[in-house]
Amino acid sequence: MNHSSVRIFQFLSVVCCLSLPVQAQSLPPQVAIIIDDIGYQKVDPDIIRLPYALTVAVMPFTPNGHDMTALARQHGKEIMLHMPMEAVAQNHLLGKGALRRPMNKQQVQQALHQALDNVPQAIGVNNHMGSLYTALPEQMDWVMQVVAERRLYFIDSKTTGKSVVGSVTQKHGVKTRSRDVFLDNDKSYKALDRQFNQLIQLAKQHGHAVAIGHPYPETYRYLKKNLPRLAQQGIKVVPVSALLDLPAAPAQLIARTAKTSPTQPASVKPVAATKPVAAVSHSEPTPAPVQLAEQSPSVSAEIVEPVPELIPWHPPYLPQLPGFDTPAVLPVPEPQWRRFYRQSDEPPAALSPVPLLLR
Repeated sequence: MNHSSVRIFQFLSVVCCLSLPVQAQSLPPQVAIIIDDIGYQKVDPDIIRLPYALTVAVMPFTPNGHDMTALARQHGKEIMLHMPMEAVAQNHLLGKGALRRPMNKQQVQQALHQALDNVPQAIGVNNHMGSLYTALPEQMDWVMQVVAERRLYFIDSKTTGKSVVGSVTQKHGVKTRSRDVFLDNDKSYKALDRQFNQLIQLAKQHGHAVAIGHPYPETYRYLKKNLPRLAQQGIKVVPVSALLDLPAAPAQLIARTAKTSPTQPASVKPVAATKPVAAVSHSEPTPAPVQLAEQSPSVSAEIVEPVPELIPWHPPYLPQLPGFDTPAVLPVPEPQWRRFYRQSDEPPAALSPVPLLLR
């Protein structure tokens, strides 16, 4: 290679290197939305059928897990195992096959292998609850040995600030990402709107963001109505595997966007008015009109909320069944799990209220 050829090669190399940041900046903001707790609820199929690249996290050993996994594959959704792990409280809500602190390495790895075999289409894992377990370095090291062996990724649901997932995944070469936003800790329309707008702000300012939601009817209705807003704002919905090994949004940015996230205005349409009305909230159900002293009587603003769809939601677990209050030590037989609501061939049973999933 002569001297002029070398100089041309060096020039082209510099041009290519300089173009990389420009290409990275030209990429649209991206969000991944994980739907946890799949396998129990009547609304599961509806949320899976939403025409977006949502990621579906399936609980192991659930009544409808296999059917929902097949449906998710049919609709091109990415599938994860939503692995129950011990929390600091409310462990009666863990479900079957959970990882608990008293279990030894063999029991932990056997339980995780069995859970993965129950959801064989899973290409990744995230923790269900786990505010205690994901802070235990030794136990999470056992978990990541299995995850690495099976060439899966791990998403930290970030249910504790003491999580050791980042360091343990790095040790085992496991691709990872942590959650930035919980969409539906509060299932009111106003709270969902606030969290969704925070997701949008994080994606725009950080370039990407990961949210976790659940198959609640309120979440399904909200996402059905508002997911189109992402494309309108130039944000792309991607499977969570597209954001692996990208840094989570800084805590300061998450805190700042949580304080400044605006509420999406509801649509407004003119209606004939017989009495003046006061301005009302754009994110809550429309209250009864209130008369004001001075207001133009010609037109009033009627808030158009999404039409409620009557989808029953039921707490997914039966805490009165055996197995919740004892470690899921294998090969101790586990109970047969069923939906909280009565099946057609079941006699009615008196059921006490159950607290919702706590993290």
